[in-house]
Amino acid sequence: MSGSQDTSREFLAAMATALSRYGQTADVIEDDLHACAATLGVEVAFFSVPTAVFVSYGHGGDMHTRLLHTRDSAIDLQAMGQLDVTLRAVTEGRISAAQGLAEVRLITASPLRFPWYMRVLAAGLAAAAISVFLGGGVREITAAAPVGLAVGAMAVVARRLERLTSLLELLAGFLAAVLTLALGHVLLPFHLATVVLAGLILLLPGLGITLAVSELAARHLVSGTARLAGAVVTLVSLGFGVAMGYAIFVKLDLVPPAGPGHAAPHLWLTALAVAGSTAALMVTTNSRPRDVWVVLAAVTGAVFGARFGAWLLGPTVGVAVASLMIGLGSNVYARLTNRPAAVPLVPGLAVLVPGALGFRGISVFLRSATGSVQIFAAVLVISAGLVVGLLVADATLPPRGGREPAD
Repeated sequence: MSGSQDTSREFLAAMATALSRYGQTADVIEDDLHACAATLGVEVAFFSVPTAVFVSYGHGGDMHTRLLHTRDSAIDLQAMGQLDVTLRAVTEGRISAAQGLAEVRLITASPLRFPWYMRVLAAGLAAAAISVFLGGGVREITAAAPVGLAVGAMAVVARRLERLTSLLELLAGFLAAVLTLALGHVLLPFHLATVVLAGLILLLPGLGITLAVSELAARHLVSGTARLAGAVVTLVSLGFGVAMGYAIFVKLDLVPPAGPGHAAPHLWLTALAVAGSTAALMVTTNSRPRDVWVVLAAVTGAVFGARFGAWLLGPTVGVAVASLMIGLGSNVYARLTNRPAAVPLVPGLAVLVPGALGFRGISVFLRSATGSVQIFAAVLVISAGLVVGLLVADATLPPRGGREPAD
């Protein structure tokens, strides 16, 4: 086997691991890397699941397979954009596999742009902003911000202490419930469920559910099922954590009175929430500062697209309208800038948060198994609506031509 073949294989394996680590779906990983492998003259097959990538080289009796673990996955739009540029350059023959491998290693070794304290502040800001989208008002914003800050701090600590990583969702749900109920005794009455949901918003697997349904629709059944199962486990952990905290306050007869939620927040409050969620998503998705206007447009389109869709088709099915708008806008952005459509798409989908309904379904399930069935059905319909909108957008206006191997 030649040295160039070894380098090409190392590049493909490193790129597959990196793309999976940063949240790329199985169909994109396999299609794009097959085109790149054709350019490099490497016979290879890929099989991607959320926690690992299998790479098989050769054919027949000479085939051998490598297992690459990708358990520390997280959305990183800056890294995803850099990887996309590198992959296109190798596929089009503008740089060698050795140069591409060096760039992949540099990208994956680079630290996050934003320090830990900014990620904690972003969690608080996101909770305050999302509480408005969930129907809250000034009272809910006041309570949601400290809850989000506490959950964000716990997430930072848990990810630095490996033994706490698997307990993050359970502990975060417990902390959010206890802190929300405690704040109910010192602040003006607010809608308790809205504050708990907003405080946990960055841990809710809304995007994971959407990606899972998308992979299932693309017939990547193993990857889609695994991703969906992971999302369900996250929801269950969050739900049990909240239930534990609530049960303690019930046992001590310390549950505070709950205020009514605000169904239709004022336009100025919505505008502030859009700006706040844009700033928070810039940090949590590790986006480039120059992309702030792209993220702002995506969040705005998601918020008002969801309202238009709810008015047109109802709140459940109408989410497909918002998804279609976000998908078309993201594909136009990809065509005009030659950058990944994920840059506006991920923040836009994050605001639609089907995970919020999923979490509510878990909470209801803990009290009454019959009451959660309709909510879980709504989660699936919402996720399917998101995917349908994206599929229609891709069929109507693909983000850009497929990657063709160099001649």
